[in-house]
Parts: sequence; structure tokens; C-alpha cells
Amino acid sequence: MIALVLAGGSGTRLWPLSRSLFAKQFIGFGSDTSLLQDTVKKAAKHCDEVVVVTNNAQYFLVRHQLEEVGSSVENIIREPVGRNTAPAIALGCKYIEEKLGDVNVLVMPSDHMLDDSFFLLAKEAEGYAKKGLCTFGVKPSFPSTGYGYIKLGEKKGSGYKACGFVEKPDLLRAKQYVSSGGYLWNSGIFLFNIKRLFTEFETHLPQIYSHLKSSEELLENYENLPSISIDFGLMEKAKNILVFPFESGWRDVGSWESVYEMLDKDEHGNSTVGDVIPVESSGSLIYGGDRLIATIGIKNLVVVDTKDALLVADRSMAEDVRRLAERLKSEGRPEASFHTTVYRPWGYYTILDFGHRYKVKKIAIYPGSSISLQLHHHRAEHWIVVKGAAKITKDGEVVFVHENESIYVPKSVQHRVENEGKVDLHIIEIQTGEYVEEDDILRFDDVYGRV
Repeated sequence: MIALVLAGGSGTRLWPLSRSLFAKQFIGFGSDTSLLQDTVKKAAKHCDEVVVVTNNAQYFLVRHQLEEVGSSVENIIREPVGRNTAPAIALGCKYIEEKLGDVNVLVMPSDHMLDDSFFLLAKEAEGYAKKGLCTFGVKPSFPSTGYGYIKLGEKKGSGYKACGFVEKPDLLRAKQYVSSGGYLWNSGIFLFNIKRLFTEFETHLPQIYSHLKSSEELLENYENLPSISIDFGLMEKAKNILVFPFESGWRDVGSWESVYEMLDKDEHGNSTVGDVIPVESSGSLIYGGDRLIATIGIKNLVVVDTKDALLVADRSMAEDVRRLAERLKSEGRPEASFHTTVYRPWGYYTILDFGHRYKVKKIAIYPGSSISLQLHHHRAEHWIVVKGAAKITKDGEVVFVHENESIYVPKSVQHRVENEGKVDLHIIEIQTGEYVEEDDILRFDDVYGRV
């Protein structure tokens, strides 16, 4: 069994911690490891190999997080553009078929929490993979309007025949589904035999199947593929589907309410992360970052603090955070997509301060990495090395700048920073000029192909 981990989502329901270019799968939610890292580590324990599908914008962040936990990075597939789960699964399964042949593939999101009991169930379901498409459903613990539902049919071994897939219902229908005992939450986790899956693609998604001659052809035509989910495009139409129920070992961190339920509570029902002092406060999720959060007399709220945004919401309206994130995106607000920390192929930077005609950053460059050879037309840069040693090319001349040393790069001068050391290189960068935005950059040479 091969694990195919889908890691391209945006996680808009967990704004402001999750952004479109730093989605929830990259967050630990009080843990030292992210949801993606946990998923890959557990999948590697139970599966023969792990393949990850992500997009170009998040590729280097995925790669960095896998390297952090010692996982292989050779099986990361990049979508040229986002096209929802059906094309992503087709791409991942074609890659697996070319590498390993006709095998069984466990398709799983990167932002769910799973334990060993789930993988034991998945191995049990393998015996049915050539007979039909397999999926996994969670026994509902409350009438959720945030999940789709699967209607159960007749018993088939340890599973059931799936008689229908229902989109996210209103509260009245959700209550009916739960009280009937005949529905499961749709977990979005699947088990497919590749040959069987591709036969279903041929029947129900011929626009995708026509390019499944090779993963290379699929990638060449990816932008023209329909943007459609595997549920809507295939699972709701296929005939022979088996669903395997499980009650424990799964948690979808899909909203701030689910984060509240996941975390430990104090004696007043507060879930807290970070430096938090709740006074006469109860039933609230208070999620801090780098600074102290103090509350007095609040009840049943969600408070989430990041460097550039603060969310305060009623817990009962946690699902509406998605609407807020969509509004920010429609207004072109950078807070919809970026954190103050932004990841690049060579490392990352954090914006420490900015104002009229200046910006201050902390830059980290990974060992063996470098920024592109570049120049800026509208800004100069002052660099102070605070950790490591920087190899700097400035106007054709190469110099080494060590800790507690600095260098100045005027505007319109070609420059590059390289880290030839064995530890991260940390630099404080001060930009000054009439324009200090990221699009003022002209690249001449780049090992990451961005010229």
C-alpha cells in the first residue's frame, strides 16, 4: 500500500493562522511538528512508500518540512496550477503506477490527525480494493454542518455499500442523518487500486483520462483539466463503492471550533496556546503567538493573535471565518495570502518592521543555498550578519561577511548572498528607498529557475 498525501489546500477557515500560501497543514497547533509532518511520518510507518502532491507555490515549504523530520523528499509532485482533488489524485496515481506498477494507493489529506488504528483499518480494507472504490467514514459525534455525509447500504464484510454522498447539509438535515444512525461523515480519505481507479476515470472523467498516458502528458495539459473534486467528479457517480467506518483515530482540524475541541482545557473550559492569562474568562479558545494575551470576562470566544492580524469571534460563528478570508482576498489584502514570515526556495524571511521608504527583515538562508543574482531599481539594502558567514557577490566582487559585520548594497547594483556553511545564515536586512515591495527585483541567474 502506497500513501498519497494531498498537500495543496488553503485552509481559509483557520485564518489568520492559516493563509493561502501557508495553509493549515504546515501548522502544529500547539505541537512541535506540523499536521503535514505528522501525516507523512505516520504514513511512512504503515505504508511501503509516501508520495506528496502539492503546488508550485508551496513546494519548497513542503520540502523543508519533510527534511526537518528526516522524511524523503524524492517523491514530491508539483501541480503547475491548482485543479482540485480529482486531477491531483490522477497525477499522483499515474506517478505511482509508472514507478511501482499497479498497486493500492491510500489517498489522504495532509491536514487530518490519524492514529495507528486507522492504518490498521486501511490495511484491512485492502482486500476489497480490486472489487470497488473504497472510502472511509467517521461515525458522527454531533450533527455537523461542516462535513459531507455518506449514506450506508448493506453490510459487506467489515464495510458497507455506499448508497449516496450528501453535500454539507443544513442543521435540520444533519440532525436527521445523525439520529437515523445510517450516515457517516465523509472523511475525504480513499483507498484505490490504480487499475480500477483509472477505469472509473475513463467512464466518469474522460477529460482527465484522455491525458493519463503518462504523468508527463498529464502535467503538460494540467491547466486545461477540469477543476473538480474526486467526490463530485467520481465518487458520487461510481456504482461499486465500499465505505469503512471508524469512530476513533481521526480528527479533522478544519475550523477554530475543532481546534478548541482538540486542545486541553483549564478548569473554566478555556483552551490556550502561547503566553495567555485568562481572568474571569470561560469556554474560549485563546491562541497566542509571540506576545502576551490577557483577557478579562470573556465567554465562548475565539481569540487568535498573529504578528499582523488579530481575530476575535464568537465560537458559535467559527465557520464564518472562511467568509472573512474570502473578503480579504477579494479586497486584495496581503493578509489573505501571506504571513509576515514568507518561505522561499533558499530559506525564509520575516518582516520585523516597515514604514514609508523603509522595511526591516530577518532573513534565514539554509546551508548550501543562495538567493538569485539580482538587483533592485528603487531600493538599497544594508545587511548585518547575526549568525553564520555570508558569501556575498557585489558588483562582480566576492567578499565574506561574518557575524557582527555588515555590508551596504546600493540600488541598481547586482548582488547575491550564499551560505556555504553548515548552519542557517541569519541576516538583518534594512531596505531603504522610494519603493520597497517584493516585485522590485531583476534576476540574472537563479539555481531555482526563477529567471
